[in-house]
Amino acid sequence: MKTKNKKLWQKNNSNELDSFVEDYTVGIDYILDYELVKYDAIASIAHVKMLCSIKVITEEEQKKLIKGLKIILNKIEDGEFDIEKEDEDCHTAIENFLTEKYGDVGKKIHTGRSRNDQILTAIRLHMKEKTKELISEIENLIHSFENKIDQYGDVVMPGYTHMQKAMPSSVSLWLGSFMDSLKDDLVCLKGISKVIDQNPLGSVAGYGENVFGLDREMTTRLLKFSHIQENPMYCAMSRGKFEFMLLQIISFVMFDINKFATDLMLYTTFEYSFCSLPDSFTTGSSVMPQKHNYDAVELMIAYCSMFPAIVSEIQNVIWKLPSGYSRGFQLTKEPYLKGMKISLETIKIASLVVDNLIMNVDKLKKACTKELYATEEAYKLVKNKNIPFREAYKIIGKKYNKLSGKT
Repeated sequence: MKTKNKKLWQKNNSNELDSFVEDYTVGIDYILDYELVKYDAIASIAHVKMLCSIKVITEEEQKKLIKGLKIILNKIEDGEFDIEKEDEDCHTAIENFLTEKYGDVGKKIHTGRSRNDQILTAIRLHMKEKTKELISEIENLIHSFENKIDQYGDVVMPGYTHMQKAMPSSVSLWLGSFMDSLKDDLVCLKGISKVIDQNPLGSVAGYGENVFGLDREMTTRLLKFSHIQENPMYCAMSRGKFEFMLLQIISFVMFDINKFATDLMLYTTFEYSFCSLPDSFTTGSSVMPQKHNYDAVELMIAYCSMFPAIVSEIQNVIWKLPSGYSRGFQLTKEPYLKGMKISLETIKIASLVVDNLIMNVDKLKKACTKELYATEEAYKLVKNKNIPFREAYKIIGKKYNKLSGKT
């Protein structure tokens, strides 16, 4: 029978937490940690190797702990590692597992560490991995736009201002605007990836340690960080800040996708019929047999529209916190993980949509009616007859007012 889970902060068995207080303070943190426990185990292996190198634990103890951590990693891979509410988080679940399996050896793994720098390191490793995925998916989306421009780029289409026909455009101009914007977003994302590539492990509770002489260079190397985050108080202060910065950059990508998806919803209407997607991308109606609904595109708009609120959620939590650790940092975990998941899925869907986009060439050409070329006509009067632009503007304006029946 499994013994009752011991919390890492408990001094003795009589130090029991009120059940409602426990529910309130733990929240769903232990559930969210299923996404992060792998990274905490990986960081723990590096920490164990470092502890052995500075003679805090023996070679034999190192072997046991690393063996146990690898067992945990295999259990995580198979979906068999449990994190219970009584654990509070993945850090406690890992230490309890090692202690149950190896006794006092398991109790040594927390030496020179706090749950503060543990979660910082786990999230930082998660950020590094997911940012690489994001960069790859954005590059795929850019490539999708490039391919579609190669296919349809020369096709003319109306350009709009104020939601009214304005000037002649092309599929290349339309799709290229999103592609170029994404390229700028990619520059920003690669920049922030350098900022987050700092190792906070060894900052402990935000004030470092002065007894063991932790080898932070070793854990930095083992965990493949580019450098150490030196100031331990800054390590604590960067909790939430780095997540906020990363999601802010991602929000620019979501902004671009939102505009593209909004255009798409308009251009796929029967009244426009500029483009379409295969039936495999549309759903139907339960009552209207003729309907082909672009639900995936609508949800792209909805997810992109809610993204700033996710970013603001983190900002609002961290904005007025003092220096040092605060339990409020815990509440940045859910919006961060939610934001990363939504953005990755949305970028992947956007690539699929672009790859399968069908442009109605005939409809686009027919939509390029004469009034789109009014400015060009005015410019020709200026160039060929030396008429001042403002006069040419009035002449052409009167012409099209008569054609439209206006005075």
